[in-house]
Amino acid sequence: MKKIGFMIDDGYHDLEFWVPYYRLKEENIPFDVLAWEERAYKGIYGIDPVKPTQLLSDLPGKYDVLILPGAKSPENLMKNPKTIDVVKKMYSDGTSFATICHSPLLLAAAGLLNGKKITGHSSIKPGLDNAGAIYVDSPFLWVSDKILSGRTHFDLDIFMPQLMKLVR
Repeated sequence: MKKIGFMIDDGYHDLEFWVPYYRLKEENIPFDVLAWEERAYKGIYGIDPVKPTQLLSDLPGKYDVLILPGAKSPENLMKNPKTIDVVKKMYSDGTSFATICHSPLLLAAAGLLNGKKITGHSSIKPGLDNAGAIYVDSPFLWVSDKILSGRTHFDLDIFMPQLMKLVR
């Protein structure tokens, strides 16, 4: 079975976290919630804070798929200078990424999107352009066999079947 993780920080988009979270639970697919500190993290709507099950500083081996909810979480994750190194290491170790909303910025900062088409929230287009990525306004987009991107929480109904293909 694949090893799945969510990478979060404060300000994650509640729906972009909780919809995949409960979908994986429905399928009895185990996963970890990864963060830098052992404390409760709040989403932008404060629906229900979540505590990590694994700290990013203690990564025990490889993850097959890492789900990156958007909103403010990616920006807050990047406040820790080790985040980009973790993303690069996981990618080089074969981890696939599912990004949505603002989270492609993490992959862009890691230098993984140069010349690649990707979708996300329209407000990140300038950041993606600066990283050499090509922004596409689409509900979801397979960037490669290792990167799935989704536009926003409004597209979760279209994004989730693609995410489930990735995690199965």
